[in-house]
Amino acid sequence: MNETARPTLSINQSMELAWAHYKAGAREDARLISLRVLQVARKNPDALHLLGVLAYETNNQAMAVNLLTEAARSAKKFAPIHGNLALAKLAAGDLTGAARSARQAFALSPSYADAHRVLGIVHRHKRQFREALQELERARALGCASRDLEQLIAAVTAELTGPGPSSDATTAPQAG
Repeated sequence: MNETARPTLSINQSMELAWAHYKAGAREDARLISLRVLQVARKNPDALHLLGVLAYETNNQAMAVNLLTEAARSAKKFAPIHGNLALAKLAAGDLTGAARSARQAFALSPSYADAHRVLGIVHRHKRQFREALQELERARALGCASRDLEQLIAAVTAELTGPGPSSDATTAPQAG
């Protein structure tokens, strides 16, 4: 009998492939590979992490928080899981949980810039503008560079300094 052998990948190889698909934009392939990994290794933190990220991206925050929480239980010392859990909790409106997860992420990896960004957003929501600005500037100093971050820093700075003198020329809407 002439059978073509199918290559078998290890769990780690499968997850490397899943993350490669995710980064290439093939989200469904990444999801399917992760689900297959969970059939073999029910609590694989890498698969749970990727599925949590995918749930976050599709705005299913309850599922994202559940999956990322489960991943964090198994991979307590992997900062990106805690960072992504912070994002999901923030999106779900759990400011206290988001702050706790962000702090855990940068406690594990002090240079994890995005955790400082998330904590800055939490402080802004709590109207703690000084703390927000401090965390956002830390994120920028650690290499988190984006137009959104710069706009956020500018907005928090404006909130911190309060409204300046107004004039019709600068506050009136511009005609198109």
